[in-house]
Amino acid sequence: MAPMTGQLAVPRILWAALLGSTLIYVAVLELAAEIGEPRWEFLLFPLSVAGLAAAGASLLGPRIMLRRRRSGRRSEEAAADASGGYLVALIIALALAESVAIFGLVLGLQGAPPRIVMPFFAVAWVLMLIRFPTQEKLDAFRA
Repeated sequence: MAPMTGQLAVPRILWAALLGSTLIYVAVLELAAEIGEPRWEFLLFPLSVAGLAAAGASLLGPRIMLRRRRSGRRSEEAAADASGGYLVALIIALALAESVAIFGLVLGLQGAPPRIVMPFFAVAWVLMLIRFPTQEKLDAFRA
C-alpha cells in the first residue's frame, strides 16, 4: 500500500474510519446482552430490501456522480476540483455501505443469529474494500 500523502490521505483516513466502525458494530453485538424475547423475524425482510437498495446505491451513486460531473462542467474546472468531487462520491458510497452493516447490527440487537447478521457485514465490507481510495480512482474524476 502506498504511503498516505497528498490528496489520498483524507480519503484513506475516512475509508479506514468507516471500515473500523463496522468492526466496532461486531464487537457491540458480541458484548451486548440479550434482552427479552428475540423479535428479529419481522425486520428481516424490510432490512434485507433496504440493505440491497443501499448496496446498489453504493455501487451506482459514484458512477452517476462522475457521469454528471463530466457532462455538466468544463474539463479545466473538473480537473481543478477532482479531489473534492471524489471525496464527496467516496463518502456517499462508504456511508451507504456502512448502512448495510447497521441493518445487520439492528437485526443482531433484536436477537437474530450470526448466520443472519454476518452476511450484512460481509456485504458492507466488500463494498468498502472495492472503494479503497487509489490514485487511479482519483484520476477518474479528473478525466
